[in-house]
Amino acid sequence: MGLSLACALHCAALPLLLAFVPAAMMALRSFQHPAHGAMTLLLVLSRWEWAFALMASTIALSSTLIGARRHHQRLPMFMAECGAVLLLAASLIEPLKESLTGHAVATCVGGALLAAAHWRNRRLLQAGRGQAHS
Repeated sequence: MGLSLACALHCAALPLLLAFVPAAMMALRSFQHPAHGAMTLLLVLSRWEWAFALMASTIALSSTLIGARRHHQRLPMFMAECGAVLLLAASLIEPLKESLTGHAVATCVGGALLAAAHWRNRRLLQAGRGQAHS
């Protein structure tokens, strides 16, 4: 749940950071600054966004599926599915990747849905444990 929330926050900040990176790289290169390599690394990592989206989606879908088998509620799984589709679409579909607003909205909503799915799944599992002990 925490990782999904961190993912959503990261996805909200990434478009702003990427808008800043080219200007920062030019400034750092013109001064031969040692942080130039770190800025280049950020750009390279952004090319692997699809892998991070796939990993977050796989973890969320797996954990909510396991939870759904125990608590028999469909909402967390539906939320995780929607979040996964949005995250993967934002990182794989070219027109959405190129749209700063569309990409930011899809990744933020997708990450938030994954975090909410984890949270709801956990609450349902905890409620089920409380009823089992009664």
